[in-house]
Amino acid sequence: MRIRTVPVQPHCFLYGGFDIQMRRTHEVLRSVGVDARPLDWWSRDEQFEILHIWGLTPQHQNLVRIAKSYGKKVALTPLLPYFTLDSRLRHVAGIITGRRRLVMDIMRRVDVLLAVNRLQADAAIKLFGFPSRSIEIIPTILDPLFFNPSAIAAPLCDLDNYVVCAGNIWPRKNQVRLARAALRAGCSMVFVGNEMGGEHAYAEELQRIVDDNPSLRWFKGLNWEDLHRVLFHASAVALPSFEECQPASGLEAVALQKPLLMANEPYAHQEFFVGALTVDAKSEKSIAEGLVRLLANPADYTPKLELVNECRPDFVAPKLRAIFERLLS
Repeated sequence: MRIRTVPVQPHCFLYGGFDIQMRRTHEVLRSVGVDARPLDWWSRDEQFEILHIWGLTPQHQNLVRIAKSYGKKVALTPLLPYFTLDSRLRHVAGIITGRRRLVMDIMRRVDVLLAVNRLQADAAIKLFGFPSRSIEIIPTILDPLFFNPSAIAAPLCDLDNYVVCAGNIWPRKNQVRLARAALRAGCSMVFVGNEMGGEHAYAEELQRIVDDNPSLRWFKGLNWEDLHRVLFHASAVALPSFEECQPASGLEAVALQKPLLMANEPYAHQEFFVGALTVDAKSEKSIAEGLVRLLANPADYTPKLELVNECRPDFVAPKLRAIFERLLS
C-alpha cells in the first residue's frame, strides 16, 4: 500500500503544528509497513494508490480531479471552520458568490475525510454535506515522550512555578496579551516558539516585553526533548488563541497532566479538552484572572489523561492502516 502526501503550502513559507502532523503521519504509517511519503511532483514514475491531501484549499482542486481520473483514492485531512452561526453564514455567502466552488468540488471527490475531532466532523457534515459514513476521527499524534512517565526531564528554565505557552509567535496565538496578563497576575510565563513569517513587528513587541521583565522567558527553536523539559516542569499551560483547530501543546498538557487555560472559542470545546479553564481572549483582565485561578486550583482545570490516549502513535498507526486498507478493499 502506497500513500503520497500533499501539504497545504510549501513548508519553506509556513511550518506549524499541522505540518508537523504530516511528518508524524508518515512515521506512524511506516511503522506498520505502509509506504507513506510526500508526493514527488517531478517524478514521471511515481506509483501509489492513495493521495492524502492536507488542508481544504482551492489550489488542490485540479490535483484531486486529475488523481481521481487516474483511479486514485483521495483522503483529506482538512482544517475546517468550527460550525457556528457565523461560519454557516460565511459558508453560504461563499457558495452564493462562487468563492467556495472549488473546495466544494474537492469535497465531492474525497473518499475519506480524516477529522481531528468530533466537532470538525460535525462541521464537515453540516457545512459541506459530507457523508458521516466516510469520516474517521484521527487526532493530532503526540511524540511518545509525552506518554513516558519515566522520561528524564532535567529543568531547562530557571523560573519556578511558571506557565507555558507554546506555538509560533503571531497575533492569532495572542502571546503579547498573554504576556501582559501574566505580569498583571504576578505569574511567571515561558513562551516557546519561533517568529511566524511576516509577523516581525508582533514578535519584536513580545521580545521587548520579555526583555523588560525578569518573570518572562522566550525559548526559540527548541527540539522535542527540550520542549518536553519545559512542559514537564511547568505548573500549567496557557493557550488563549483566537483560533485553533487542535493545538498540540494543549494535548501535550493533558498528556503531562497539567492544568490548561484556553480561549472561550469553539476549538476549546472539543472532546479532548473537557475540563480546561476558558477565558475571554480579547480581555487582558480575563486572562490574568484565569491564570490566578489556574494556579490556585490546578486539579479543577486538568483534563483527564484518558482523553488523549487516542493521540498515542501506537494507537493511531494501526487505526490509520485499517482505514486505508478499507479504502482499497
